[in-house]
Amino acid sequence: MRNLKVTAHLAAPLAGDAPQLDALLIYKQSLHHNCDRAWPAPRQEKGCIPLAREWLGDWYVFRSSSPVVGPCSESVDHYTRRTPVEHASLLAANKRTVVATGNSWTKSYRLPLRIRNVDRVVWFVVGEGSPLRKILKRTASIGKKTSFGYGLVSRWTVEEVEHDWSWFADAVLMRPLPLASLPDGIIGWRRDFGACVPPYWHPERYTEIVTPC
Repeated sequence: MRNLKVTAHLAAPLAGDAPQLDALLIYKQSLHHNCDRAWPAPRQEKGCIPLAREWLGDWYVFRSSSPVVGPCSESVDHYTRRTPVEHASLLAANKRTVVATGNSWTKSYRLPLRIRNVDRVVWFVVGEGSPLRKILKRTASIGKKTSFGYGLVSRWTVEEVEHDWSWFADAVLMRPLPLASLPDGIIGWRRDFGACVPPYWHPERYTEIVTPC
């Protein structure tokens, strides 16, 4: 395992937030497996990706920083959906019904989407370079609404660096960690309630954590 800097060079603006690299790698390795929030979370020992990890109390945390996004200009886009109720007259009379546009799959919405014009996103990890490159080669885009063309990755680079900044850059917190395991003297963090290991969305992963700020 080596100290590595992973860079996604973007050819299109980034929509929403960049992903945690450990979560992205596990997702790419498990595309053929279904998962649902109602199911129990998998054992933490599962998820074979080429990153080092260590136990911090009850949590098996990957040596991977949160995404680092440099200064950039920002804007807001919107994505919308609307059920075309004005075409209801085209239906046969016995097929016409009341359509609820406030809930279910016919719900109409217009939601804001944060857009950042950034040319690269960086992660610092401890891992194996060659297997990382093979997985990332299959990742064409990152962020939200990639089907709209956002977050297009022109190329990935994985290079060796001198320092291990996967968890801390000197005394600055670099990724979510369990609150109980935070060393003394660390700066640049805030308390939160969420996950510090993937899948980050699963309620069984939620605990008291600290996140970079």
